[in-house]
Amino acid sequence: MIESSSVIAIGKVLKPHGIDGEMAVTVSPDLDWTEDMDCLVCSMDGILVPFFLESVREKSATTLLVKFQDVDTIDATARFIGVKVYMPRRFAVMDESDAPAWSTFIDWEVVDSAAGSLGHVKDIDDSTANVLLLVSDGDRERMIPANPDWIESVDERNSILKLNLPEGLADL
Repeated sequence: MIESSSVIAIGKVLKPHGIDGEMAVTVSPDLDWTEDMDCLVCSMDGILVPFFLESVREKSATTLLVKFQDVDTIDATARFIGVKVYMPRRFAVMDESDAPAWSTFIDWEVVDSAAGSLGHVKDIDDSTANVLLLVSDGDRERMIPANPDWIESVDERNSILKLNLPEGLADL
């Protein structure tokens, strides 16, 4: 069984591309992977399932065209539309800049140094210059600005992002 801590959320399948089983997948523009990446992982009915790649190529900075092995028709792509796509963590190329790849933190717990646990990152809104983390604890959703200066620690083993948020921000 694939553990959520061993993968990084990269996007979701948008639609088929052509008739031969290729699909358009949205991705973060800061995504980078090693040349030997041979599979992607999809969340199928709540289970993380690996699919081996036949090909992957960039269409734009935020769209990949992906072809899985044994998915050879437009009809075969139907079950993938809207499915979340993950990359095995071992294929991730770490960025040399100070800014983290925010998509790395999807499904991670967010803990504020003063307020405690705020919930889990459910999505990333990077549609504007101000990237936001959508954090949900089941009862409440918060939009927290993604600011690398607020990161106190990153616990990869336990998938915990510890932040030191400005006073009052955790209460919004």
